[in-house]
Amino acid sequence: MQISETKNTALAFLVIVVSFVAFPSIESLVSASTISPPLMPDTGIAEASSTVPAAHVEMPDTSTPVTLSIPTIKLEDSIVGVGTNSKGEMDVPSGSTSNVGWYQYGTIPGQVGSAVVDAHVFAAFAQLRKLKVGDDLYVLNQSGQQLDFRVEEIDTYKLADVPADKLFNRADEPRLNLITCAGQLTADHSTYDHRLVVYAVLVDTK
Repeated sequence: MQISETKNTALAFLVIVVSFVAFPSIESLVSASTISPPLMPDTGIAEASSTVPAAHVEMPDTSTPVTLSIPTIKLEDSIVGVGTNSKGEMDVPSGSTSNVGWYQYGTIPGQVGSAVVDAHVFAAFAQLRKLKVGDDLYVLNQSGQQLDFRVEEIDTYKLADVPADKLFNRADEPRLNLITCAGQLTADHSTYDHRLVVYAVLVDTK
């Protein structure tokens, strides 16, 4: 009888150990999660932009961004929430407006992760190419808080080479990434052959 009880106790202990090793905690699963990034936005040609209207964010969260300001290029424009269009691309606000689009299914600016904003190269982001490393970008959210981001890197990629994970899924600190078209028109004039990405990191809040 004693041998049987010992075996049962050992078996129960083994099950507990295996269960602990095999199944990570909920916290570790959440911290390791990443979003499924959309395709790159088409921010170059008005006719090729969103086929699904960009939706304004209707969220009670007061951290929702409302304004983007970039003093060095005299930009101060409204931020609207966008999702994806019928092609699976990150949507873009209409080129007839000066609105900036924020990918609302990703990170909220100011939170740890990669918040992504876009706009057409002939609209709100017409002067984005003039930004330099060290320039400051300011996001005002619904609560009236101002977030100060500083440009740490600027890259131009061929359209097929834009690193989606770097753009959407870096989770080391609060980031704001801006993207628009660059380069030359493609042969069919449907878009541009490069994308300009500005990477900024949060340095202050007020």
